[in-house]
Formats: sequence, C-alpha cells, structure tokens
Amino acid sequence: MAKFDIRVILADIKAYRRAYFLTAVASFGGMLFGWDTGLIGGVLTMDAFQYSFNLNKHSKSFSNLQGNVVSVLQAGCFFGAATSFYLSDKLGRKTALIIADVIFLVGSIIQTCCAINTTSLTQLYIGRVIGGFGVGLISAVVPTYIGENANKEIRGRCIGCMQLFNVIGIMLSFFINYGISQQIKTLSAAKWRIPFALQMLPGILLLAGIFFQNESPRWLVEKNRLKDAGRALARVRAKPVDDPIVLQELDEIVADFCGHEKLPLKAQLKAVCESKRVFYQASFAVILMFWQQWTGTNSINYYAPQIFQSIGLQGSSAGLFATGIYGIVKVTVTALGLMLATEQLGRKWSLLVGSAGQAFAMLYIGINSAVNPTKAGEPLTGTSTFSIVCVYLFVVFYSFGWGPVPFVLSSECSPNHVRSLIMAAALMTQWLFNFVIAKITPLMISNITYGTFLLFGACCILMGVYTVFFVPETKNVPLESIHLLFEGNIVKGCLQDIIPRHSRAMKLQNHHVTNEGDSDIDGKVGHKGTVTAVQHIEEA
Repeated sequence: MAKFDIRVILADIKAYRRAYFLTAVASFGGMLFGWDTGLIGGVLTMDAFQYSFNLNKHSKSFSNLQGNVVSVLQAGCFFGAATSFYLSDKLGRKTALIIADVIFLVGSIIQTCCAINTTSLTQLYIGRVIGGFGVGLISAVVPTYIGENANKEIRGRCIGCMQLFNVIGIMLSFFINYGISQQIKTLSAAKWRIPFALQMLPGILLLAGIFFQNESPRWLVEKNRLKDAGRALARVRAKPVDDPIVLQELDEIVADFCGHEKLPLKAQLKAVCESKRVFYQASFAVILMFWQQWTGTNSINYYAPQIFQSIGLQGSSAGLFATGIYGIVKVTVTALGLMLATEQLGRKWSLLVGSAGQAFAMLYIGINSAVNPTKAGEPLTGTSTFSIVCVYLFVVFYSFGWGPVPFVLSSECSPNHVRSLIMAAALMTQWLFNFVIAKITPLMISNITYGTFLLFGACCILMGVYTVFFVPETKNVPLESIHLLFEGNIVKGCLQDIIPRHSRAMKLQNHHVTNEGDSDIDGKVGHKGTVTAVQHIEEA
C-alpha cells in the first residue's frame, strides 16, 4: 500500500481538481438519499410524530406500519431507477440529474407539509413515493455521470464519493434527530417537520452546482456530438481541446462506440445478450447490488435506534445518540477507505476484507443475543457491550468494502454503449431489495430476533465466496479496456487477480485501444486501426 504523503495528496487534488469538483457537486445526490435513509428511523420513534398521526407504538400493527412508512420510499426509488435509462440516455446525464432533483424537492415539500388538520398518513405516503422517484433516478445517474467524467487514476475514488456523501447525509440526519429530540420536549409537529424540511438542503446544493458542470463526454460521443465531447473532456481534464492526452482519450471513446451510436432500447437489450462477455458484465452489476443489500447495512440505517435497544441499550435518546456515533464512524471509515483502499488496496481485496469483518460482527451479535438475551431494565453485561461494539465494527468493514465498491464496479464494468441500461437494472435491483429489507427488518427483529443477525452474517460469508471466484480487479484500468477482464475463463482470471502482483489490471493500466487495436491481456496485437479523434471532430 502506498505511503500517506500529504504533498502527494495535494498534488493529486491540484492535478485532478475539476474532476474532483464535478464529483463533489454530483455526490450531493448521494447525500440527499442518505439523509432520507437516516432520518426516517429516528422520526418514527419520536413521540411528536406518533401524536401527530395518532399512532400507538405498543399496538401489534405498529411494526408493520413502520415498515410501510420506510419502504414506500423504496417503491418510488425502484421506478425512478427504471426511468433513469430513458431520461439519462435521451436527455443526457446532467439534464436527468436536474429533473430528478426537482422531483425530489417536490416530494420533500409534500412530506414536510403533511398532517395539517388530519392524522391520515396518505399525504406522507404520496410525498415519500414522489421523493423516492427522484432519489431512485439520481442514484442510478450519479455513478454513471461521475464514472464517465473522472480520470482512470481516480475513477474508483470519485465514484465512491457518492457513498461518502451518502453516509455523511445519514450521519447528519442522525444528529439532527438527536438534537431536536433534546431541544423540543413537547409534542409539537415541528419536532418531526424540521428533519423533513432539512433534507432538501443537499437537493438545493445539487441543483445550484450541477448547472455549471459539463455533460458526460461519453454520452456526447454516443450522440455523435464529437465537438461538444471534445470540449467537455478538455474541461473536466483541465487541459486545452487540442492537448494530445485529451485527443488520445477522445479517440479511444470514439473507437469504443464505433457501430454502437444512438442505440434504441430494443437494440441495447439485444446488445446485452449478444455475447457471454457482455451478458456477464450486465449481470455482474445486478448481482453486486443484490449482495450489497443483504449485508444488512440498511437494516441498521433505517432501524438503528430499535436495533440498539434490542441488544441492550435502553432509552430512546441513548439509542439516537448511539446511532449518531454510528454515523460518525461510517463517515470516517468511508473517507479513509476512499483515500487509502479503493485505489491502493484495490476493489477485490476491499470487498474480501469487508465480507470477513461484516460476517464476524453479525454472527457475534446473533450468537450472543441467542445465548445471553437482554431483559428490559437490566444493566449491560460485557458480552452485550461487545455486541454494541460489533455494530460499529460492522460499519467499519462495510464502509470501505461493500459500501462504495459495488457502485464503483457497476459503473466502470458496464460497456459504454449500454451503461445507462445496466445501471438502471443494477439500481432497480438495489432499491427492490432495499424495499424488501426495510419491510421485513422490524418484523424479523420482533419475531426471530437474533436470527436476523445470523441471516445477514451467513449472507456476508456467501458474498465473500462470490468475490473470490467472480469479481475481477479493475484498479487503474481505462474504461475502454475493462472488457478484456471479462474475456476467456472468468473464474481463472478472478482467481489470478487475488494476488496483486499477478493481477491482470497491472498489465492493462497503460493499455490504449487506439494504439493496440485488438490487444488482449497478454499483449498480442491485432491490426484493426481507428480514425483519429481529430479527423472525427473535423468531419462532425
């Protein structure tokens, strides 16, 4: 692993400053859905919220109602992610983000203004579906937009920033819930309206910043707007349009899209199934998002106060405060992981280490809860205290592995000409199982208690096995060359990638499709040439 050197970091920020700034602006999209994810669990425990909607937390139906309020957002997210293919493909990544952000803000306003002269939850459900539609659309477009703009040297770190902003949003919402619960002791509706209103802040920042960013150069090439693509690429690389590095990269993008421009939906679906390699790349993104949800992370995100209470931490305020500390740990480790692991340790080993740590934490919590169940009013024992520590241990391993890396791999491993379709399918999968987890978690905690944690622990072991045999290393490989990692025997190649010095990514770091034609990983060169980017631009 590379040594930590502040001068190197500063030089890196200066060299890639525009890519980092674009990443920061787009990543506010991650923050807004993280904010919503974190706030709802705390709001549901507030006595003021229960009073406003005339809810009884001791009733048998309350757990089911909690699941409905949380999961209805995921229903909207699912359809938003499905729509992302059409909007981002037809209108562009940037325009799709603007539309999605406006939809999210409308949904947030509806949620903030509900329960006026009524105790019905109908308006809250409607607002969460509308807001969820915007969140789902944003979640699918942001990793695509960042991945298509970022330099290959920092691509993983930049795409992962969406997850960093996501957990920052979760953390801020945790502490806002805690702070309001301490400051407002009455049953005033302001106690829960303020968190709903504040979730609009990252949406406003995203809307203000995205207008000044460039469109994806790869989307512009796909639409045969080569002159605009050259300007967009030069801008995000902070170089002149005629710079050799810009021309080289543009030429590679043009070559990769050759014959695949402006594909309609039917043609893209056909392209996904045209070969075993492309189909595997498409299913790979979907499977990663499936496993990410079964780590159990969103069970903690949505129901952290309830989970802390189930393993022995008593009191609503204590649960909210412990949840806030959980958010701080998550932000810190995610940031450190993006700085020191995603590009240095690599994608594959980040997932492997994360799987092992997550499995240990979940299995300990489950086994301890079975052997030493907690009882209301009893003080915490040493084993119960370590269960609480394991919740934080879980997030440490999740935050540099299965948190950011699935977004990174899904975006960069999708072929350019079908990336928007594959990312839509991947995020639809994520939100579908996010919905399932949000719906079943309170029921599992109420009915099978410790079995909830044993189930997630077993899933973490399975996803570690999947990583060993089916996940390639993509660190520092140009987007237009990543398809070479999926050629031939997938299992053999992925096993080879386990040992960093033998990783196939090492051989592809300086691979250029325009210079080497049909080069394979072993360096054999074909004779297929391409027209230079300059000629393409002149023709356009």
